[in-house]
Amino acid sequence: MSDRSNLAASIDGAPLPDEEARDLWTRFSRYMDEHRGDTAGFARENGYVSVTPTFERGRALLVVRTTEASPEKPPQRPGGEKPPQRPGGEKPPQRPGGEKPAPRGGGGGKPSRGRRRR
Repeated sequence: MSDRSNLAASIDGAPLPDEEARDLWTRFSRYMDEHRGDTAGFARENGYVSVTPTFERGRALLVVRTTEASPEKPPQRPGGEKPPQRPGGEKPPQRPGGEKPAPRGGGGGKPSRGRRRR
C-alpha cells in the first residue's frame, strides 16, 4: 500500500497535509450524507466561500476557497489579448436573411449514380 493518501484537499490553492485533508473529507462526507448535494451549505457552515470535490492525479481532491477570486490565473489567449467586447453584450450579427444555410446532400438535384429511374 502507498504512503500517499487517496484523499487530498487544498485551501486557496495551498495543499493540506494528508491528516488535515482526511479530517476535512470526513467532515465533508458526514455533512453531505445528511444534506445531499449541499456543498454551498457545507462551505457556509465552515466559513468558506466554496467547496468543490473533484478528482486529480488519481486522488479525490476537495478544493476549498475562502475568497471569491481564484488563486490561479486564467490561461492566456494566443497573442495575449482579450477579444474586443461588443457593446451591451450584443450577439454577433446573423447571416443576411437571418436563416441558417440549407443542409447539404438532401432532396433535389440529380439522382445518385447507383440508382436508376424507371
